[in-house]
Amino acid sequence: MSSQVRKVLYFILAFLMMVDFYLIFNAGNPNSFLRLLIKDPSYDITVTVGLSIIIALISLSMIRDNDQNSVKNILERNSEHIAELKKQNRSNEEIADSFLKEMGSEKGLFHFLIKRRVLRYLSKM
Repeated sequence: MSSQVRKVLYFILAFLMMVDFYLIFNAGNPNSFLRLLIKDPSYDITVTVGLSIIIALISLSMIRDNDQNSVKNILERNSEHIAELKKQNRSNEEIADSFLKEMGSEKGLFHFLIKRRVLRYLSKM
């Protein structure tokens, strides 16, 4: 994700959070600005929860993208070394295990997920 898209998403996220904060404390209020859009105050809680879910999804996607980019960036910075290892007939599996060992990951769910991601990037290189 480019930095401009990320900045726009941060702005949208901040705006949605302010709106959600307002809606949390004005749920059911007959003078709420939400009455301009929805006349029935019984939907206030549903709208607030829906907006919170949208905020959570945007936040999680940004976090996920950031995690993927960090692994990809590390691999791209070491592309010369990886190419050298491939010339030495090292498999992608061996390279990924070496990479993860250097990161300090040896087992567990995190190790499995990152290894899959590293193998995917190595196969594209």
